[in-house]
Amino acid sequence: MKLNLLLIVTIVLFGSCTKKSTPEKALKEFIQYRFSGGQDKDDLLEMTTGGLNSRIDGMEGEELTSFLNSEALQKRRLKILLKNCEDTKCFLTYILSYSQGTGTPKDFGIEVKKIAQVEKVGETWKLADVSNIKTFIEAKKELEISAEGDSKAP
Repeated sequence: MKLNLLLIVTIVLFGSCTKKSTPEKALKEFIQYRFSGGQDKDDLLEMTTGGLNSRIDGMEGEELTSFLNSEALQKRRLKILLKNCEDTKCFLTYILSYSQGTGTPKDFGIEVKKIAQVEKVGETWKLADVSNIKTFIEAKKELEISAEGDSKAP
């Protein structure tokens, strides 16, 4: 009797700890990872598929270093607005708000509206593509603009 009870409790505990992969969870984990320090190309490749995976895989040297550098970024809010799913493909429309810069207050407040394509690979959802819809940037400090290039250009 005690053995059966212990077995049932163990199964329930392990079953409740198993995290089911969902499109929303895949997007949230990817964004959380992108705002964390110490990102790794291999980890990003593991979280992605399709065109996004190919673009990340093709990055090398300075381009990769710049892509992985998120020290000046601080996530403020992620809100998923719309979910449109088929069997193994979902399109998630979301708004991501973050600040960028090293000063206090941060130099820029940024809000982007995007559509993420998330695809199921085996039992796991992975990001396949992300496209911008709209970007709003609020400068917290005065912008310094220098004239460069052809002065005859309109």
